[in-house]
Amino acid sequence: MRPLKVVVVDDEISTCAFLSSFFVAEGHECHPFTRPEDAEQYVAENPVDLALIDVYLGPLNGIDLLQRVRALQPNLYPVIMTAYVSVETAARSLSEGAIDYISKPVTIDQLHAMAARADAYCGQNWQETPIDLAAFPSSSIIGLSPKMLEVYKAIGRVAGSNVNVLISGASGTGKELVARAIHRHSKRTDQAFTPVNCGSFSETILESELFGHEKGAFTGASNVHMGLVEATDGGTLFLDEITETTLSFQVKLLRVIQEQQVRRVGSNKYIPVNVRILAAANRDIFSLIKQNQFREDLYYRLAVVQIRMPSLEERREDIPRLIIHFLQQFNAKNNLDVTIAQEAIATLQCMSWPGNVRELENTVNRLAIFALTGRITLAEVVEVEQRSSEESGPTDSISSAPDLLLEVEREHILRVLKQTKGNRSEAARRLGIERKTLYKKVLRLGINLQDTR
Repeated sequence: MRPLKVVVVDDEISTCAFLSSFFVAEGHECHPFTRPEDAEQYVAENPVDLALIDVYLGPLNGIDLLQRVRALQPNLYPVIMTAYVSVETAARSLSEGAIDYISKPVTIDQLHAMAARADAYCGQNWQETPIDLAAFPSSSIIGLSPKMLEVYKAIGRVAGSNVNVLISGASGTGKELVARAIHRHSKRTDQAFTPVNCGSFSETILESELFGHEKGAFTGASNVHMGLVEATDGGTLFLDEITETTLSFQVKLLRVIQEQQVRRVGSNKYIPVNVRILAAANRDIFSLIKQNQFREDLYYRLAVVQIRMPSLEERREDIPRLIIHFLQQFNAKNNLDVTIAQEAIATLQCMSWPGNVRELENTVNRLAIFALTGRITLAEVVEVEQRSSEESGPTDSISSAPDLLLEVEREHILRVLKQTKGNRSEAARRLGIERKTLYKKVLRLGINLQDTR
């Protein structure tokens, strides 16, 4: 790799020092700046290959600086850094010309890979047209994990285009939230966003709902009905559970996508439409194609770009943030101020979530309802989970949860008892339970009080 000329812009001196020392040690030339105006002046006067810019630079937004340096040197490799990852900053950064978007703290492996990509990129005359996006509302997509960062970057890259997108992932992972984010950050944001759950309708009703029908087209069709495709003209149509549709319906949908026109049931007239299709699937489409249950040509029309939503199991580090987010939502809706103990969050993070984010949200709401003292404790998490396990019946994923929770509870109570040097009254107070309840738990969990003094 040839030596690169690197500019780092961050208002944290420690970040500048770390990145500068890395690039210099690797044989590159690095110029760190804490003031964006100094960095802009340097870029205006000197050639630069790679620019790493923090998204928050005091009063100036790093994305504004990104636009300026891109205007000065269109062929440099710009990267936006942030410690506060969100779909909004990712979408805006990438639409405004950033080629990469990374979370802080940056790792050595990330820097090596970034330098290699910058080396390959420099010298090519890429002409990217920035998308003029307005300020974004607060994100409903929560997560800072690497897998969610990839989702944010994918949203940012596809939002400004008109290509169809297939969003895959298990139930409860947030596929509709991704679809809404793509629409909100697109040029169609002022037009309609129409979600349709294809699995909720029979083929006949789904065809009528989407394509519309003429008066008398079938029994009960007493009036002309405009379909959702036609009503969404200029906007975005989100087809959830697309894998639940029949092959005959898929043929008709494929024609709408290919020809950008729709024909109402019972009519010979074709109506031109301009609709972007976003679809979601929670089943393996390739296996369905092999079983002749899904048309391959429709798949390729829908999946011009495919975004995969990770399961909650794949991004456990996001669970604490999700818990706080759902608890804040619950408090706002119910005008309450329920809090949660840190050990309760840690226990929830260790549990199995086959229903993904949706199941976690329901559990947090249930815990908040049963938090009679206004604080969700470890004991309440254990009780609610055990109650849920009894209601659900024995399964491999659930049956192991009580054992895990009991062990977590035992370790936590033991730790508190040691901190209070065996003082059961003080330990009970810290745990938020009565002294006699603590004594029962000590006996049930096999804790030797002599070991805690």
